Amino acid sequence: MKIQTLKNRRYARPLVALAVAGTALTGFATTASAHPGHHLPGPAGVPGTAGPARAGAHGHARAFDLGTVACPSSPGDAATAASLSGHFSGARMGTSIDAGQIACARAVIAATKGAGLDQRAALVATMTAMAESTLHNYTGGDRDSIGLFQQRPSQGWGSVDQVQDPTYATQKFLSVMQAKFPGGGWESGDPGAIAQSVQVSGDPGAYDDEQSPATTVVNALWAGGGTTPPPPPSGGSKVFKDVWATAPSVNNPTNGAVVGTLNTGSNYFYCQTQGSESSYAGYHNDWWLKTDDDSGNANVWVNATYVSGGVDDGQIPGVPTC
Repeated sequence: MKIQTLKNRRYARPLVALAVAGTALTGFATTASAHPGHHLPGPAGVPGTAGPARAGAHGHARAFDLGTVACPSSPGDAATAASLSGHFSGARMGTSIDAGQIACARAVIAATKGAGLDQRAALVATMTAMAESTLHNYTGGDRDSIGLFQQRPSQGWGSVDQVQDPTYATQKFLSVMQAKFPGGGWESGDPGAIAQSVQVSGDPGAYDDEQSPATTVVNALWAGGGTTPPPPPSGGSKVFKDVWATAPSVNNPTNGAVVGTLNTGSNYFYCQTQGSESSYAGYHNDWWLKTDDDSGNANVWVNATYVSGGVDDGQIPGVPTC
């Protein structure tokens, strides 16, 4: 799974609404069935962070004097938060989550189910809310931005009360996603790019930066559970290594089928084992590293040729044997 250092690199977005031909989208109900023939809302706001008001330099998230409205809580939220913390890393979420954030994640997932959409839609929505508000239902933000998704009433996202409501805000996000990716086009492709298409951020990579925590949280909460921590890594603690080229992930180190991809950058690995010989860019290796990929697949394998620090047919230093 892709892990990157703290960036918060977000640029101010223009006050111009993106639109397609048709009538204005007004009086939107809490449903995820917007039609492509309607005008779509304009960009959401710059991500907000609670704290003393200050401007964000060079596109970084800005801090605002603002409050939050709690999402509906569940008795198990604190235990769920404790069990999931330390099992992910995001540029804004970091490596931990609290009970209030779990409650808001539950609200996003419940709204997704209420819209009749699947777990992938919940992943896209959750990683977007993590990037925009770190799962805090803020009462304000950049200009007139409000809520989990920092949606702006002035840009057609809904009234102040509507965008403050987690159910409405999530289903509004999902409706725009469906309008921009008709025919289920959002079911494939990079989740971060899909989120960017909806939010129109000055930093297209911001959403992918939260895919690790979003995947962990959605996987835990989707079935209605979440108090059981993820299984421990089969090879011990996670070891971080640099992936220098986008790598295909496979379901088995011996003649496995490709199931997803692992993006470039610093990524964690559990352990490594020998399997089928693979080659890339003139390098070859029969060692495979176990990880969770950037397509949402857990416990998959990436060949050592894509990981910096190795040699042909040799192990990657520092990663334990499975």
